[in-house]
Amino acid sequence: MAITVKENLFIPQVVGDLIATNYGKFITVSNYVPTDRNLVAKPGDTLTRNQYTYIGDAEVLDEAADATPVVLTSKTIEVKVEKIVKQVQLSDEAILSAADDPYGQAAEQIAMAIALKDDADCITALSGATLTGSGSSLATGIIAGLKALGEKALKQNVYVFCNSGDYFDMISDFNNWIPASQLAAEKVTAGVVGQYAGALVIPTDTVEAGKPYLMIEGALRKEMKKDFLVENARNLTNYTNLISGAEHRVIYLADTTKAVAVTVA
Repeated sequence: MAITVKENLFIPQVVGDLIATNYGKFITVSNYVPTDRNLVAKPGDTLTRNQYTYIGDAEVLDEAADATPVVLTSKTIEVKVEKIVKQVQLSDEAILSAADDPYGQAAEQIAMAIALKDDADCITALSGATLTGSGSSLATGIIAGLKALGEKALKQNVYVFCNSGDYFDMISDFNNWIPASQLAAEKVTAGVVGQYAGALVIPTDTVEAGKPYLMIEGALRKEMKKDFLVENARNLTNYTNLISGAEHRVIYLADTTKAVAVTVA
């Protein structure tokens, strides 16, 4: 006798928790982006935000000469809330006859899809960096980027998001590479595989080879308009179940003084 059991049914809370757990497993860049939920349940889809601008490079000061203060400025930027969605449709036959757990697989892949989209949008936001560094090699380019960050690079962790190909080049450069196993425990956070030329390395193929980004936490910001939502729709025309994961959010470059676009010749 065929008996419908709990595993055959969609339980939103369970699938939602599974997607949220898997999302944390798949994100890379987004691990370092503060998330603000103050927008939830508030009207409007376009946000006006402040973005600090760089004060310029330091200058040589002659003996007994007076330094000239500069003005710290910010500009107004407008960012629009986006709806990020991924769906999977399962037939009754797939749910009842599949050898593996189709709901679990759907939840994992929905989480992966949204996580990778968030990471890609973080990199797109970093591409708006106004600070730049360039060099003939990864090491000289990253050092130039650290110099652009100035004193902040000495007092805060600087992360370099690089293509996996660049990462493999880094580990072959023994003079500049320190593996994660030799770093202080507080530096080995999610995704960090080592330190190169003074920056903590996080490989991600959302970054183009030869064009890594340096970032201090606080450069990017993510604001949620609507928290992550998992829904299920039953279609009685073709007897299928539609699983949908969605988030309404905006990701933007909040502080241009904390991000550097590096170019390697």
